[in-house]
Amino acid sequence: MPLAGRPGPGALVPALAPAPALALALSRLAEKGEAEQWTAEAVLGGGLDVAHPRWLPRKFHAALISQFYHGELATQRLCRILLKRIDDPRAGRCLSIQIADEERHAQVYCAYLKRLGDIRPVEPALEEAFERALSWSGPPEALIAAFNIVLEGEALRALENMGGWLNCPLFQRINGPICRDEARHFAFGRIYLRRRLPGLDREQRVDIYRWLKGLWLDTAFGTLDGFRIPGLITRRRRKAWAESGWQGHRRNLISVGLLDSDEARRAEAGGPVGRPAGKPAGKPVGKYWGRGVR
Repeated sequence: MPLAGRPGPGALVPALAPAPALALALSRLAEKGEAEQWTAEAVLGGGLDVAHPRWLPRKFHAALISQFYHGELATQRLCRILLKRIDDPRAGRCLSIQIADEERHAQVYCAYLKRLGDIRPVEPALEEAFERALSWSGPPEALIAAFNIVLEGEALRALENMGGWLNCPLFQRINGPICRDEARHFAFGRIYLRRRLPGLDREQRVDIYRWLKGLWLDTAFGTLDGFRIPGLITRRRRKAWAESGWQGHRRNLISVGLLDSDEARRAEAGGPVGRPAGKPAGKPVGKYWGRGVR
C-alpha cells in the first residue's frame, strides 16, 4: 500500500514549475538523442560475425548477452509506464526517445544472439528485480532512480567492462552506440531527479533509498549466486563486486539529492532519519541486506 503522501498506482504526477536551466537541459538532451539516432541495420551490416573467445563457454556468452536483451525489454515497459504517470512534456520527449533506443538495442542484441546460438532465459533474480521495480506504486521518481540510475548505471558499467575483454569485432561495433545511448539515459535520470526530488519529503526519500538498496543487493547477490561469472566465482570476489557496485550507486543517488551522505548512513543503519517523534523507522527491504554491504 502506498505510504502517506504518495500518489496511488497509475496516478499522474503534475510537472513542477521547472527551473529554466534544468528545463533547458532536458530539451537539449532530447535534441541530442534525436540527433544521435542510428539504425540496427547500420551496425549489423558489413559482414561481421560473432567471434567467440575460446576460453569463454558459448552458453555463458549467450546467457550473458541475453540478460542485456531482457533488460532492454523491461526498460521499454518502464518508460511506457512513466509516460502515463509524468505530466512533463520535456521528460515525456526524453522517455519517447529512450523507448526508441531500447527497441533498437533489443533488435541488435537479438540479431547478435541469433548468430551466437539463441536467446537464453532471463536470470530469475534479474526477472524478480524487474517485476519488483515495475510494480512500485509510490512516487515515479523511485522508478527513474531504479532504472535510469541504478540498473542503467550498472548496465553501462558492465558493457564498458566487457568492451575491454570481449574481443569480438561485432560486439565492439554494437557496444559503442549502445553505451552512448545508455549514458544519455543515465543523464536523463540525473537531470530529472535533481529537479523532482526536492518536491518529496525526507521520509519518502529515505523509504526510496532503502527500497533501492534492497533491490540492488537482491539483484546483485541473487544474480551472482545463480549465474557464476568466470573470474568472479569466489564468494569474496563476488561480494567485492557487489560492494563496489553499491558504493557507486550510493554516490550517484546522493549526487541527485535523494539523501545527503549522513542521511544515507543513518538510513543504512536502520535508524530514524528525521522522522516525527514516536514514528518507527522503516525496515531494510531485501533478503541480502545483512551481507555486509554498506
